[in-house]
This record gives sequence, C-alpha cells and structure tokens, in this order.
Amino acid sequence: MIIKLKSDNKNFLDILHKNPNTDQGLYLKELKNGIVIGNVIAENEYHCVFLDGKNSYLPEEGNQIDFQSYCSPLLALNMVTEFFNHLYKENKVLDETMISWLEKSYDAIDTEKCTIEVPTFFIDSNWYKNGKYLLSKYIDGITLVHKIGNNFELKIEAATVREAMQKFSLVVLFTHFTNRYAVYTFIDDYFIQKHITMFTNLIGVPYFVFYLFIKRIMRSPVQFEKFKPQLEAYFDNQVQFGFTDTHQSRKEFICGKINLDESVLDFGCGELQYYKLLNKKGFTADYYAYDEVDFKHIADKIQESDRTDNLIWTQNLDELKGFEGQIILSEVIEHNSLKDAKELLIWIRDNTKFTQLFVTTPDKDFNVNYELTEEFRHDDHDFELSNAEFATLINEIFPNPKTFHGVGDCVKGVYPTSAVIIQKKVENVRL
Repeated sequence: MIIKLKSDNKNFLDILHKNPNTDQGLYLKELKNGIVIGNVIAENEYHCVFLDGKNSYLPEEGNQIDFQSYCSPLLALNMVTEFFNHLYKENKVLDETMISWLEKSYDAIDTEKCTIEVPTFFIDSNWYKNGKYLLSKYIDGITLVHKIGNNFELKIEAATVREAMQKFSLVVLFTHFTNRYAVYTFIDDYFIQKHITMFTNLIGVPYFVFYLFIKRIMRSPVQFEKFKPQLEAYFDNQVQFGFTDTHQSRKEFICGKINLDESVLDFGCGELQYYKLLNKKGFTADYYAYDEVDFKHIADKIQESDRTDNLIWTQNLDELKGFEGQIILSEVIEHNSLKDAKELLIWIRDNTKFTQLFVTTPDKDFNVNYELTEEFRHDDHDFELSNAEFATLINEIFPNPKTFHGVGDCVKGVYPTSAVIIQKKVENVRL
C-alpha cells in the first residue's frame, strides 16, 4: 500500500515532523510482519509505503496471497498512526503546541490545504453502492473512484494538514469496521477516545455519523456510558444518544413493557425478532405470530431448535378474531396505504380484546437527520407520519387510555420512532 500526502504549505514537512535533512528524509518502522516506510518526495509531498514480510493483514490463513497488505483500510489506519499520531490531539491543544525548531505553533503554520491519496483502497460493504459512498454524503472532501472489483482510489481534501489526517482516519476506520472481509480489531478505551477526538475536532459532523460510530464501533454499554457525555457535548447537549440502534431500541422498549405471563399477538411479525427477545426474558404465555408474508419456516425452525410449544403461526386473519391479550404492531402500518393502515387499526379495535396495543412507526420529522428530504426512510414505505400526525391518527380511532412515547436517540426533541401504548377500553360503570 502507498499513501500520498500533498500540500503547498511551505512548512508541510515540519507539520508532519519529517525533516528531509535527517536520514535523507527516509523513515522505516516495523509494522506487524512488515516494514512501513516514510519518504520525502519533495517539500510539498510525502509518501508512506508498506512492504509486507508475510500475511500481516490476512483474514484467512488458508489464502496464500495476502492482497489485503496492498489495500486494507486497517493497514492504512495503522500506517498513519505510526507516522502521524501527534496530529490526533484535540484542536485546542494542538493549536497551542509549539514546533520547537520553528518557534511557531501549529495554529500559526497549519493554514494551507492538504490532500491524501490512496491509489488502491479496499471496500467490501454496502456503504458504497450506486456509485456513491455513504460518508461522502455527510463529510465533504471524500472522493472515491472505482477501479476494479472491490478496489477504489481514495482521495481526501481538507483545509489543513490535521483536518485531512483526521478525515482520512475516520474514513479508513469506518471502512474497516463495515467491510465483510476484515481482520478483527480490539477496541479499547484509548482507541475510542482517539477517534472521538477526531470527530469533535471537525466542524459540522452530523448526528448520523456519530450514530454510526456508536453502533458500529463501541462494543459495550459500559464503554458507551463512559464516552457518551463527550459525544453529546459536541451538539451542545441537544442530542441524547442511546447505545442500541433504532431497531433494537424499539424491541427493547416494547419487550420491556410486555407482561411475560399474558398472551401476545405479533401482528406483522416478520422474522419473529420480538418473540426471540421475549423468549430470552422468560416469556411463557402463548405467542401468536401473524404476517401476510410466509415466515412459517422460521417459526418451525425456532420451535425445533428451542423446543418451544407456545409459538403459534397463522396467516388466517379470521383465526385472530376475539383474541385476548397484548398486541404488537411494530413498524407495520407504514407498509400499507394510509387508508389500509386505518382499516387495519379499526379491525384490531373492533375484532380483538387487547389489554395493551403497542404501535410504532417512523417519525418523518427525524428523517432530516439521515439527510433525507422528500424520500421515505425505506423504499417499501407507502407513507410516513410526523409525531403529531401519528397522534391524530391514533386518537381518531382509539378513545382508550393511552400514552405516547418517543423511542431511540433524541435530536432536538425529535425521536426516530413514534410509539403509543393503548390500554384496554374502560368500561362504563353504572352506579
């Protein structure tokens, strides 16, 4: 692999801590089974090259050709860390740091544009599709040109050397952790802190990039809670993050309020993820799974592997008439026309005796945080409602006692998921 750094800054090599008058500008360091070499090409250009001895970045031991040593994002991350770790400090600290031989601070000299190029960069994930790379949508200055197969040419452009280095490190970080063909990386607190510093050094990084960082890279709730205040402070505490992703947050919200001893009807059950989570919590009552799509093979597999007899699969709506118990209607209504969604809610109201009805749907007002404008959150949605429109719809159909909730991360008071828990009807009592 080769990484090329370029800048017209006359102090470019000083900023990199690479003096061409020392060892003729050639630096060599051991990295895994190989050697990473840094070389001054000109006063405005610096190259980093990795020469592997044997299988330093080989995910599969049976593969005799370690092509990852020529294009791996983890390798790129390791290389810049070896040579330029001094640029990963907090902006304020780096601004005030003096370059002793110049008697000037970084703030005074790191003022010119910088580019970083990797001729061959490996991406094997759905973060690049339809000719677009996901992070390019949220962070400017990221360009990818497809070459062949999973190989791309990567270019980072930034206003300063440090900004280019920090953007580059974030791109290779996310690419490594989203690639299917990747070497496992141990994530300790030092690693997390270093990359949070890079995030918070950049201006205007949107919520969704932080969301991806938490969900893709943080490995434990303990680690998340430790760094959560720093992440929220970036947004002046107008964002409240949770550890789980949007889908998992919905599951935990509903399953945390389900009575484990009372029957459940999962309306639009999909692949039975709610059942799986409730089963782990000790759910013992009958669980009716209904979906228009045939997921019976999944139900059969669960019954066989878990040796459970309380899971009942049905595709016959008439069999559900008169159901008594709790009903889950999670992320279902938006997959119908608004008219059909209303009719479904009315059918549940008139044909079941639910004790609790859980309904969730995306809040379209949150979509701006995904950089969506007119598009729905998913292609198979027929409509999406704001939280206020959702409340109006529910109140029109159900006079029952109910509580509305926002589920998931909160950005300026808006949540990704609108939820309601509707209680059974209160019967009129004659005195």
